Amino acid sequence: MDSSFLHRRVHSITGIVPVGLFLVYHLYLQLYLHSGASEYNERVNSFYDSPLAVWILILLVYLPLLYHSVLGLRLSAEANVQPQYQYFAHALYWLQRVSGVGVFLFMLGHLWNAKLVPALGEGSLCLTECANQHYEHLVAGFGDPETGLVTQAVYVLGVFGATFHLANGINTFCMTWGIALTPKGQFRVRIFSMLVFLLLTASTFYALSALW
Repeated sequence: MDSSFLHRRVHSITGIVPVGLFLVYHLYLQLYLHSGASEYNERVNSFYDSPLAVWILILLVYLPLLYHSVLGLRLSAEANVQPQYQYFAHALYWLQRVSGVGVFLFMLGHLWNAKLVPALGEGSLCLTECANQHYEHLVAGFGDPETGLVTQAVYVLGVFGATFHLANGINTFCMTWGIALTPKGQFRVRIFSMLVFLLLTASTFYALSALW
């Protein structure tokens, strides 16, 4: 079997499981921002109380995410015009790659801002939730008089990029794996992916509105 073909298939799978599922879970947790600092911090930290949390994150989230990101950047660099695609499909093809690069950059910034900065502030570095005051950290970042607007704008773009990348990834996943082969099946999957995009985007902006 061609190694490039195999890598692309694994890349397709990891984009949905576990990376896509983790994104949905992460966005779901943000809804607790409306419940206040105590409830939000408790919900975010509940998973990390387990001594196995760091290994679960490394093996089931971080490594697949790293693989998906690195291969995705490589595929984006190799992207070219697809004459067999219609205009809309061609636009989605490029938006998927542009959003992937954007989400990767946003992810690095989010990791630094939400994980490493609080951890370093406590004098230690770790992969789990070192600082307990996640809500307070987000409020401070969004409300900073000097950088707050920039932070908010970056998060808005990051949310759009992440939700689009996952939703359109579901669409391409179904076509790649033969789930949607007929025009009718592809239309249904595309409608479903649009609904996923709208639902995730709307719910996340609702969650973040607690900070604005």
